Amino acid sequence: MTIDRLAKEYENQYDILNAKIEGLRPLLYVYTGEDLYLLRRRLKVYYDMESECKRISAMLTHYYDEEEDEQYGLH
Repeated sequence: MTIDRLAKEYENQYDILNAKIEGLRPLLYVYTGEDLYLLRRRLKVYYDMESECKRISAMLTHYYDEEEDEQYGLH
């Protein structure tokens, strides 16, 4: 697997997580009590995973860019 393909896989996972978040977000207005608490926890986890996928995808996409190395923490 090449770095570009791996970056694309992370981008695809980002899209999947984003779709899950968008699907669950309307439930924030419906749920109450413990169900709302659990939904917020789940959304927080999805947001964290989504953010990490986006960061890793960008890092892999720019892996060989010399100017971008410091920005993505490669050196």
